[in-house]
Amino acid sequence: MLKNIKDLRGFIEFLETKGQIIRISREVDPVLEINAIVDKLAREEGPAVIFENVKGSDMPVLGNLYGSHQRVAWSFATENFFSNACDKMKIGFSNMGNALDSALEAMLEESFMYAPLKDRLKKYPGFLPYHPVEVKDAPCKEVIYEGDEIDIGKFPLTKLWPEDGDRFVTMPLIITRDPKSGELNAGTYRMMYLDKNKTCMHWLPQKHGNNHWQTAEKMGEELPVVVVVGCDPGLAASGCFSLHPPLDEFLFTGLLKGERLEVVKAELSDLPVPAGAEIVMEGVIKPNVRADEGPFGEFHGYYSPPKQTPVFEIQKITTRKDPIWHMATTGKPVTEIHYMSKAAERISMAIQNAMDTNIVDMSFATEGASLYLMTISIKKERAYQGQEMIKRIWKAHGQSKFISNVIIVDEDIDVHNLSEVIWAFSMHTRADQDLLISDMVEQDLEHPALSPRGEGARLGIDATRKWKEENYTRERPGQVVMDEDIMKRVLENWESDGLGKP
Repeated sequence: MLKNIKDLRGFIEFLETKGQIIRISREVDPVLEINAIVDKLAREEGPAVIFENVKGSDMPVLGNLYGSHQRVAWSFATENFFSNACDKMKIGFSNMGNALDSALEAMLEESFMYAPLKDRLKKYPGFLPYHPVEVKDAPCKEVIYEGDEIDIGKFPLTKLWPEDGDRFVTMPLIITRDPKSGELNAGTYRMMYLDKNKTCMHWLPQKHGNNHWQTAEKMGEELPVVVVVGCDPGLAASGCFSLHPPLDEFLFTGLLKGERLEVVKAELSDLPVPAGAEIVMEGVIKPNVRADEGPFGEFHGYYSPPKQTPVFEIQKITTRKDPIWHMATTGKPVTEIHYMSKAAERISMAIQNAMDTNIVDMSFATEGASLYLMTISIKKERAYQGQEMIKRIWKAHGQSKFISNVIIVDEDIDVHNLSEVIWAFSMHTRADQDLLISDMVEQDLEHPALSPRGEGARLGIDATRKWKEENYTRERPGQVVMDEDIMKRVLENWESDGLGKP
């Protein structure tokens, strides 16, 4: 396990010991050129990169931090992300409903983060020992900008693709609190530059940040917001996961890393700020204020059209001395976001393991932009269970609504191997009974095939082997496989036969 990496700088130092980061000293342009380099590196699982001389800014830019599965795992202090996540989720969910000890009870009462949530969080005692610890004299407040000093145009915001609407903040951690319930959220949502103290806030309808904003707007109130650029890499990556309140990204990251995150209270609100953050922008989103955002080159490889979004008004900025700007790329798979999406998929599977469901494995195919094509293998125990699973997924909340196509296969199919999945689909699916089409539902506004409002039907495919109760009346043919003893002998002699490594 990797310990004591508390912030972005510590992780950069670690990557340098692993030969997983390079530095470019020549001048590079944040408009297109930086992303052209980062995009190519991400597609090759290349190293992270620091641009030391950025045109128009005195701030270095870090890119491709999550551009490999190994670096995503390291960001959560582990060599193997999935096995670690499975172990930690079992800890987190194993004693749900058990009584809290007095120390955790006291923590919930005293915490500026969790006091409003104390009753709901008592159901998750396995997570609570990893709650953030509040510290003083945090590095994130070494430099302060207020009033006319605020000008984010001096930051090295990047324009990723030629037709993008403007420059964007592409790897922000956006922290909000529900005005009624007190629930916290730390999500990653892009922000387009509008003015020296204003950006668009790209909150899709299913996102928790959007829910907080809508609640505040209905109440006619401003929503306090904290935006962090550059922080603990595990926390930043967790902002891309779909968690269910009252569990938030701070608790979740602490559990996965096995250590408490360090936070301080924001200057203008009771929101938590990662103590080692590079840049912190504090402000509000006012009710009934909108601006046009986009176009933007999306994770599926097409531009999303302009849309009306809420406006983030920045009232104060704090930074570390000599801060580092963190950006991320997106675009047609495979880019950085798809490595993070694979981690989110593994988290979902780890939770299924912890909850002991009959799901054997799941995959969000990169070819489906890591979102629009989901394959699940199940241990089939009854007729029509494949169709039951499809309907269960369709009923799920949050980001599950984005899943356009679902394929269910048997447990012997490797869901991460599309050749096996297509073979199962081709061999076991009857179009007259195994294809399910949903009603028109709200999905993803960014999906290029859907209506302008993000509505469309969803497709479910039951590619499991059918039982006689599912109208399979013929005698099932046997699969073509080699004799096990013969195959064992062949593999034992493979190298000595001059055939290479078996």
